[in-house]
Amino acid sequence: MWWSKALVLIAVLMLGPTGCGFGPMYAKGGGDRTGISADLADIRIAPIKDRMGQKLRNALLQRITPQGEPGDYRYSLSVTLTESASDLGYRRDSFATLGNLTMSAGFSLQGDGVGILLGTAITVVSFDYLGPRYASVATERDAEDRAITQLADDIRSQVAVAITRYKADPKNARYRKSSDSGFIRPEGPDRPAERR
Repeated sequence: MWWSKALVLIAVLMLGPTGCGFGPMYAKGGGDRTGISADLADIRIAPIKDRMGQKLRNALLQRITPQGEPGDYRYSLSVTLTESASDLGYRRDSFATLGNLTMSAGFSLQGDGVGILLGTAITVVSFDYLGPRYASVATERDAEDRAITQLADDIRSQVAVAITRYKADPKNARYRKSSDSGFIRPEGPDRPAERR
């Protein structure tokens, strides 16, 4: 019986060094930057309009290039932000008690002269309307901050996956050269390339 346990142990030890073939997406190296963090550090984030756009850009900078923006960048990220608020719950005297804040960010990632990603991130955050005006403003601002955080996390995740996919096969037909007439949407399994 001891020999069967020893045989299993030897088999496990022989398979261990071979690994599964996958690498960590967010690898942390020693002194040098490696993995997706190094690729994200090569992204320049274009300015975004309005106060909420500035807040989103700051949140993206914290998540994508926490060491500061690159002087020489390989990728360029452009973002447009739209927001809308709607009332949901009403009291008998017709004052709203609950609201929804919807934020939508359309973004494009370009690099090496090709369009790598054309994506959208959407979030809906609820907030309460409270009696005093200051309290209501504070809950709305809190909802804005939560929505910005969710959008920034979503955009970072989509960009990280897109760069990883692009670096694995940059000559894939889904990546077409950008032309002067506009961004070319990368092809996917469910959508053909198209001009915008």
